[in-house]
Formats: sequence, C-alpha cells, structure tokens
Amino acid sequence: MLEQIFRVSEYPNFPSLGRESFGVRIATLLKTYGLLFLALFLVAPLIVLADHFVVHTLHAKTISNAGRDGMKHFFQKMGYWRAVVYIGLIGPLLEEVVFRLPLSLKKRHIALACSVAVFLFTGAIFHNLTQIKGLNLALQLSTCVLIYTAGMLFVPAGLSISDHRFRKQLIILSMCLFGLMHIGNYIPIQWPLIWIYPIYVLPQLLMGWAITFIRFKNGFWWGYALHCIINCVSLLLTAGRM
Repeated sequence: MLEQIFRVSEYPNFPSLGRESFGVRIATLLKTYGLLFLALFLVAPLIVLADHFVVHTLHAKTISNAGRDGMKHFFQKMGYWRAVVYIGLIGPLLEEVVFRLPLSLKKRHIALACSVAVFLFTGAIFHNLTQIKGLNLALQLSTCVLIYTAGMLFVPAGLSISDHRFRKQLIILSMCLFGLMHIGNYIPIQWPLIWIYPIYVLPQLLMGWAITFIRFKNGFWWGYALHCIINCVSLLLTAGRM
C-alpha cells in the first residue's frame, strides 16, 4: 500500500478501483489513517522547533497559540455542539467538494466545486455587505448559483488528464492548496513570517495526501469519511486540552 500512496500520478487509475469489497475498503481506510497518524507524530517535533525558533530567535509571538486561541474562539462563538457538527461533518464535506470532487474533471463536479469555494471563501465579504438581516446570505447563495450556472455553461465537457505529468501536477496542486488553506487557522497572521507558516500546516498537507489517496482508491465518499474521522479525533484531542 505504501508504494501506491507514493505513486501519485497513478491515483485516478487504480486497477482495483470499483472491484474491492466493503471490508477491504474499510481496511484500506484504517491502514491509511494509521500511517497518517504515524506521520503526524513524526512531524510534530518540527512544529515545536519552528515555534521555538519564532519565539526565541525571531522574537515574535508564538504561532501555535494563535491556532489554539482561534479554536477556542470558534467554540465560544458557535457553541459546543454546533462547532462539533461543523468541524466533524459539514466542514469536511465542503472541503472535499472543493478540493477532491473536481479531480474527476466532470463538468458538474467542477461547477459545484467552484460555487462551494465561493461560498467558503467570500463569507466575510458578504457578511458585512449590508445591515439587512438575511440579505447577505441570500446574496452569497445567489452568487454561488450564478457561479455553478456559469460552470455548467462554459466548462468543456469530456475533460480528461491524458498527460501523465500534468495529471500528477494537478493532484499535487490540490493537496498543497488544501494544506495551505489551513494557514487561516492561525489568524491573526504575522505576515513578515508567512514563509514559516507552511511548517505549521504540515499535518494538513499530509492529511490532504492521505485523503486524496483514499478518494481515488475507494471513492469520493470514502475520502470524506476519512476526513471526518481525522477531524473528530483531532477535535477530541483539542477539547481535552481546552
């Protein structure tokens, strides 16, 4: 399985895709999670060293604490159970639709990914657009519908990644964007130190790799399931420290 994980360019064409039993797919998911957990354990000291370097060498504020404070603020704002549902179920679904679903290159998947991306990344803009209750959300959803419609009209049908190198680059780009997006977990960002933030999102970069593997090995919903498991376990560990 390790060999398959590292052969990124072959992800869309696993020979066993669609022919494995439910039990085999469960085993693959659990093995992948186990490997990811081990990898996260190995990169954790790098994050500790990076934060030590930021505080004691660069004499800046700790970045790790910003992540913990952001999570605490999120729980206080949303309430415990709403935060759990969002982090454990809704958030993973939205992120999977944006970053993994369009890797099929199907027109409707690309259109949906673009519309959900607009919904995710323009929330702050629409939230402060007007003072009329409910209008901001209506405008945001209307924009998403327009983006989806435009995608269905203008994205070419029958796209395929026939070039071996381009296929690998596209998949790696998806993994990297997914990981780097989580730099937003460390707001307020210290922009002069933005070059060191990728070290702090190494867990999410590895997580994106593992989920992409499962997405192509078992199917989209299996990748979503792995994402939910990772977030729920992380949530339990975080809640225990809060």
